[in-house]
Amino acid sequence: MMEDLSLHILDIVENAVAADATRITVTINENERRNLLTVRISDNGRGMSKKDARRALDPFFTTKGKRTGLGLPLLAQAAEHCGGGAVLTTVPNQGTKVAARFRYRHIDRPPLTAMVATITALVFGHPEIDFRYGHRVNGLVFRFASREFLGDPRSTPCLCPSIFRAAKKNLQTGLKKIGRT
Repeated sequence: MMEDLSLHILDIVENAVAADATRITVTINENERRNLLTVRISDNGRGMSKKDARRALDPFFTTKGKRTGLGLPLLAQAAEHCGGGAVLTTVPNQGTKVAARFRYRHIDRPPLTAMVATITALVFGHPEIDFRYGHRVNGLVFRFASREFLGDPRSTPCLCPSIFRAAKKNLQTGLKKIGRT
């Protein structure tokens, strides 16, 4: 199991990048009243065949030429261990959606503490991709779109330090406003 849920998110999003996605959305909903944390990741990449989708949560299955594919199985295991579960929906040539639900107050639920670093790394590591991130905490909402900082993906994005700092500051400020750091 990974130490932080943001690492699961990073891994799943990197899978979407490898599947040629051009748009990736990460949505997190923390609802303490309902004792529920939901993480959703969707992309417009290659998707999977029905056969691959049925096996995608098996840790001994991968399409990448190595012996195991642990990203999805580890996320599913973490969710199940915390009273929830994971669901994969995929359509060939249209994309994939992963949703994981956790009991919010479960004693073994990994924390979600490194989202600023995770989203920043993804946005600036893959500037050609349209990243969207939404985070809701007990009704308060923060939204982030990489295009606001990098512009049109068909043009060469400016990856200068001032743009990086502005995006990072936006993430920090937005998450702080909804009670997350």
